[in-house]
Amino acid sequence: GAARARLAEQLLRHKMGQWLVESCVSEKFNACRRACGDSSVPAAELADAAIALISIFDLIKGMGIAKSDMMGNADVLKRQAEANPGASVQELIKKELEQADLKKLLKGHEFKDAPLDDKGKPVQNVCVSMLWLQRALIFICVLLETLQTEPKLKTAVDAGYAASIKQHHGFVVKGVFAAASNAAPSKEKFVGLLADEEEAAMSAITEMLPVVKEILNILGPFMKEIGAETGNYPPGYLCAA
Repeated sequence: GAARARLAEQLLRHKMGQWLVESCVSEKFNACRRACGDSSVPAAELADAAIALISIFDLIKGMGIAKSDMMGNADVLKRQAEANPGASVQELIKKELEQADLKKLLKGHEFKDAPLDDKGKPVQNVCVSMLWLQRALIFICVLLETLQTEPKLKTAVDAGYAASIKQHHGFVVKGVFAAASNAAPSKEKFVGLLADEEEAAMSAITEMLPVVKEILNILGPFMKEIGAETGNYPPGYLCAA
């Protein structure tokens, strides 16, 4: 049993390499930040960076459902960006608001001329996808911030969830998430999958997080201004610079 578990862990580590290097997550967020305007975030670069960051949940047992949902929203942004080369998130959402009201968009309204998903159906609108995607990014940022001082990964996962998506979930989903976070591995195991050494992992995270926050702080005021984002988040998130 124990030997098999160790072998599975070694295979996972070999398969994933060291996540911070393999995912190119830092480079992708830096590229996105460089391409941002004062009040615009490039859709293609953000989708690329978000997909890299969300893949961190491959390293946390039990987070499959959360990851799948987040990846779905990032995939919508990616497909919409591919169909509208060079567009910013703000431009894509403004275009949608010219064709449908906010209530419709937040209920998942699909446009007939939207890009198609893998099943050949029009993808969800950018507005609702971006709303959930920015909450997902806050979740991961707070998880990683908490992990720097917290000895248990489960506590960091719970802190990320509480700071972001929990307020928007009903009782049943909260229960599902509570059960899932109990399956989180030890901090030592998790950090070993991020980088060769804990110090290197924490250093890379410390450098990356302010860049992700800066991007969120360009998105947040816009999403609040149009009336889409009504949640409460920790200081330093979704606020104007």
